Amino acid sequence: MLALILCRCTLLIYLVLLIPVAITVLYYIMQNGTDMSEENRLEFFENFHFGGHRGSPAVTPENTITSFQKAKEDGCDVVEFDIHMSADGVPIVIHDDTTGRTGNSDLRVATATWKQLEAVELKQVGNSNGKIPTLAETIDFCVANQIKMLFDMKDDNAELITAVASEIKKRNLYKRVMVSSFNPLVPWRLKKIDRRIVTGLTLDRSYYSFSDDDRRAPFTRNMFSHWWNEVLDEVNILFSPLFVLPKFLGVDVIMFSYRLVCEETIRDAKERGFSVVAWTVNDADYMRILARNNVPFLTDHSSKVDKNMFTAKSSSKL
Repeated sequence: MLALILCRCTLLIYLVLLIPVAITVLYYIMQNGTDMSEENRLEFFENFHFGGHRGSPAVTPENTITSFQKAKEDGCDVVEFDIHMSADGVPIVIHDDTTGRTGNSDLRVATATWKQLEAVELKQVGNSNGKIPTLAETIDFCVANQIKMLFDMKDDNAELITAVASEIKKRNLYKRVMVSSFNPLVPWRLKKIDRRIVTGLTLDRSYYSFSDDDRRAPFTRNMFSHWWNEVLDEVNILFSPLFVLPKFLGVDVIMFSYRLVCEETIRDAKERGFSVVAWTVNDADYMRILARNNVPFLTDHSSKVDKNMFTAKSSSKL
C-alpha cells in the first residue's frame, strides 16, 4: 500500500514538474519572431504622425473611398480601415458584421454575397455618400495616392487571413501595410504565413465584454455571461504589461486604446521593442501630449489636427 502511494505521489510530482516544462517548450516552438519584419516596421513608422480612423468618419461615411480621400486631404499619413469577408469570398472594407448601422439596409456580411453588399446604399454623412469598397479597390486607391494602410481584421477567418497575406505579398506592400487585430490568432497566423508582414495587437479594457468603442453595447444581456466577459477583460489588462502574449505572437506594434496610454505604458512597450499607436484620439490636448512623446495616433477628426505640433521638438525621450 505504501509503495502504491509513493508511486502515485511520484507520478504527481513528475506531472507538476513536466507541465510547466512542456508549456515552456511549446511556447518557444510556436512563438513567432520579428526579425524579418523589423525593417518593414521602421519604414512604416517613418513620418507616421497621425492616421484617419476609418478615414474621416466625422464628415464622410466611414470606411469608404470618399472618407480615405478626405483623410488624405487632411494630411493623414495613414488610413485605418476594417476588413471582413463576404459569403462568396470577397474581402470588403466595413467595420460591423452587419450593414445596419452604416447602411440603409441591414445585411449580415458573412451570409451576403458581394453583389448584395455592393448594392447597399450607405447613410449620408455631412454632404457625402458612399459605397462599401472591396479591399482590392481600397488598396488601389491608397497605392495611387501614396497612403500607408492599417488593416484592422475583425475575426480569424483562415480564408480571409490567407487572402490578406496574399494581397500584401502580391503587391509587395510590406513597408506600406500593417495588420492589427483584437483577436490574437490573426497576427499569429499572419506571421506563420509570412514573417515579413508588420503585425499589431490591439488592446482595450472592453474587448470581451463590449462590442463598441464607447462601451455601451455589451455582447450579451445575460448577467453572468457579461460578468465572465468582464473578468476576462480584467485578466487581459492585468497581464498586458508583462507583454508575454505580444512576444509569443511576434507582433511588431501594440495598438493601445487612448484609455490605456500613459508614459509608463509607452516606455515599457518601447523598451521591449514594440512600436506604439494610440486610438481613437479626438481630444486636441491629448493629441499634443502624444505628439510630444512621439506616439502616432488615429483620430476621427483628421481636419482638426494641428500639424504644427509635429514639427515642434519633442520634450520627451520616450
